[in-house]
Amino acid sequence: MTKVQEMLAALPDEKKACFVPVFGSVERFYTIVYLIAKNEHLTEQEKPDRYEDRLQVIRQIRRKVEQLVDSFGLPGEDTVADIASDYFEDYVQYREPEFGITNDDFVDVIRKISQLA
Repeated sequence: MTKVQEMLAALPDEKKACFVPVFGSVERFYTIVYLIAKNEHLTEQEKPDRYEDRLQVIRQIRRKVEQLVDSFGLPGEDTVADIASDYFEDYVQYREPEFGITNDDFVDVIRKISQLA
């Protein structure tokens, strides 16, 4: 378990409950942010059609996640950056963790995040 995973696991139950409406759980929050970081990185690397637009949307979602975590009384920007760091550590080590989340589940959470004020 990484430091940010340990920090999230050690949160009091009332803080963990804050993550449930949008993410389902703290563990799923970690997975979603990890996949957001991965999508941002791969979009930057592969430069698909309209990649600038995609990056803008991905970064907007990331900022909304940071603000949401801030609203829980936690350091949103640092938490998201730490999870992104975990992704990059795995990337340079050629590790591909299995998260057990479907693409549909990921997209559903992203839709919830995008609808936040």
